[in-house]
Amino acid sequence: MCAKCVEIDRRIERLKQLANSLTDRQMLDGVAALVSELQAQKATLHPTQHNQ
Repeated sequence: MCAKCVEIDRRIERLKQLANSLTDRQMLDGVAALVSELQAQKATLHPTQHNQ
């Protein structure tokens, strides 16, 4: 995994940990949107790995 993907994975993990402590639906939706955006960025970096 490249360094950018490692950093993206770290950010995703931090967001998921944050989501575990949230109860506000809007905040949870925002965190989910950020995670989706980061996953899309990761897929863009290595499209052949994520299309399988």
